[in-house]
Amino acid sequence: MKRIEAYGIVYPDGYYQALLEKYTREEVRYPHILMIIGQPRINNHFFYPHVLRGTGRLLDYGCGTGDNVRQLLRDGFPRKRISAFDINRASIDLGFDLYRDKGEISDLFTVSGTLTFGPAEFDMVYSASVFHVIADDQEFGTYIANAWSVLRPGGIFFGSTLGQAGEAAAPSPEEWGPPRVMTKEQLAGSLTGAGFVSPEIVQRHHVPHYIADNRCVFEFCTRKPA
Repeated sequence: MKRIEAYGIVYPDGYYQALLEKYTREEVRYPHILMIIGQPRINNHFFYPHVLRGTGRLLDYGCGTGDNVRQLLRDGFPRKRISAFDINRASIDLGFDLYRDKGEISDLFTVSGTLTFGPAEFDMVYSASVFHVIADDQEFGTYIANAWSVLRPGGIFFGSTLGQAGEAAAPSPEEWGPPRVMTKEQLAGSLTGAGFVSPEIVQRHHVPHYIADNRCVFEFCTRKPA
């Protein structure tokens, strides 16, 4: 909440305690969300300057709390060209509670068990910190196939995921580690295997959350053939 106040959000008296009582660790599906909220990642992505110069529609696929949607709006990206989707309403509602803006931007968000957009609706699809939380291989394949489907020919799929530097991905901690940590080669293979071409992958530093955490962050950008 202190980080979010830096954006000019004002909390009324008692609001801190009210949210502490509403959101316990057990009620938040991915507690890591609370550690990164207020720190959008899209604006640091190497493809972001091209996003702001673009003229097409963008889907935030797996939008979580909506931090990246809010960053797009702050940077002047037209709201009429933004859509956000997630299968989990709890994270989106957490964002609304913290930013106190549900009445202003709730129309940009869609929540459903399956992706509700049709083929070739978007020019860009953004995926932030989604790959590494999908444990099931079939679900992971469906996620990437959906990104392919909703993109127009020539459209861009970009985002970021936790990764493992080196030749082999280390197993995740059983209790609270991400279930899918890929190497650069595995990430590229997943993208090209779905039909995307010319994937560009940049390795970034990852701030560890525990002593043995030696992972990195992979930013990726790839294209659907025209």
